[in-house]
Amino acid sequence: MKSRIFISFLLLAALFIPFLFIPNATSQSTAITTTTTIGQLPLGQCSQTSLAFSVQAGKEITGTFGSDVSINFYILSQEDFDAMQNVNCHLPASAKPLYIQVNSVGHGNPYRSLPFPANGTYYFVFVYPNSGIALLTSGHATVELSFPIFITLITAGASSLRSSSNVIVMATQSTTHSTTQGTAESTTQGTAESTTQGTTESTTQGTAGASTTLSFGTIGVFGTIGVIVAIGLIASVMMFMKRGKSQTGQKVVLKQETVEKEVRPESPQQKPSLARESISTGYPELDTVLAGGLPVGFAILLVSPPCDERDLLFGKIIESSLSMGSPIFFLSRDLSRTQDFASRYQKDFYVFSPQADKITATGGNVFKIQTLQDLSDLNISFTKAVEALPKTGGGKLIIIDLLSDVLLEHKALTTRKWLDDFIGKRKAEGFTVLGTLNPLLSSKQDSQTIVDLFDGIIEIYEKELRERSRRFLIVKKMYGRRYVETELMLDKDKLF
Repeated sequence: MKSRIFISFLLLAALFIPFLFIPNATSQSTAITTTTTIGQLPLGQCSQTSLAFSVQAGKEITGTFGSDVSINFYILSQEDFDAMQNVNCHLPASAKPLYIQVNSVGHGNPYRSLPFPANGTYYFVFVYPNSGIALLTSGHATVELSFPIFITLITAGASSLRSSSNVIVMATQSTTHSTTQGTAESTTQGTAESTTQGTTESTTQGTAGASTTLSFGTIGVFGTIGVIVAIGLIASVMMFMKRGKSQTGQKVVLKQETVEKEVRPESPQQKPSLARESISTGYPELDTVLAGGLPVGFAILLVSPPCDERDLLFGKIIESSLSMGSPIFFLSRDLSRTQDFASRYQKDFYVFSPQADKITATGGNVFKIQTLQDLSDLNISFTKAVEALPKTGGGKLIIIDLLSDVLLEHKALTTRKWLDDFIGKRKAEGFTVLGTLNPLLSSKQDSQTIVDLFDGIIEIYEKELRERSRRFLIVKKMYGRRYVETELMLDKDKLF
């Protein structure tokens, strides 16, 4: 009987395999591609073009984008889009973009948005800042974008263009969508819009359609016979299976219950929270990459060689935290950087350094800790200094700027043991921990020994871009948190 059932299934599969190659009556292309050109403005100015679309709440969209020149790419809500029009191509600090990638070069760059918070209108926005890195000989930049077919483009204002001076900016949009149902029809739609920031505005729209008849795969007599045979085979299989149903019914029920338990979705309480409180870094592009900022209660390691961008980013994080009323505890053996921070920040900023006697500060918030030779003494002196301070609530941030020095002094195993204990105690006390590590001062093996103690890893590195050295940042790990997995080129001007 089992062999009969097996043979019947084989015949049934053989009969229907050819039908799998018949075009689906509702098949559609999975992506839409649009090409836009942005006019080049004089050196130091910027051009902007946008594409409006509507999407449902909770959706995430993916695709690719690219350009023949360095551009900034954003996905913005209506509110952030309107605010951006008033600040000359710059994203306001208060904005919460659903995606951001600055200084992107080349084609085929992947993107993935954050979930859309509500139904409504959103915008793809491309900004070309003419910084003189690569002047265009053609007088315009060409941008390509692909996006899922389930989002709805808004034809009116689909290319809303802005520029920072009275220069015409041109945009073209092409959308391809094919449907097959008995016959196949292909439609191509193009929209071109030009806008001058002043009094001149012109819009041209054209539509061209063409259709052709394709063979859908007629069934005819043989198809009718095939359907009858299929029905007969199905009936035979059902009769065979019915005979053994009473014997195996209980096993099937038990198996079904087991499967249902295995695939039952987790309750909302079991899923990690993505709305956890964060500390803003003060750098909007990085906050977007981190989906809000540094997660409160996390231990995060910033791996970076000595550079201006690292120190400026530290300053941004400190200023942002202090502005929100979060006290900062700064541990460092670097005399010049510590002196600079102690002089600039007074209230709620506490410095702990083995060279405290060499640091001048008017706020009286500089405390001496023991040298790094004895880590137990360092812990004791730090604990006593903290206990002498006024009690503070949550949101405390501690910056450990001496990990590289500890590694040089004590090597990997001792450093790991001390750091594991130190981080654990600070997190239990309500601190968010931010450590910094210079990868040039220790071997990769020694560095890796302490890296896995941290919940999050952020790396700053240097690479050549158009024959010029640039520094980039990438989030490599953030436990249980959503973040953008793309590199961010650091803009020193925005960090000042």
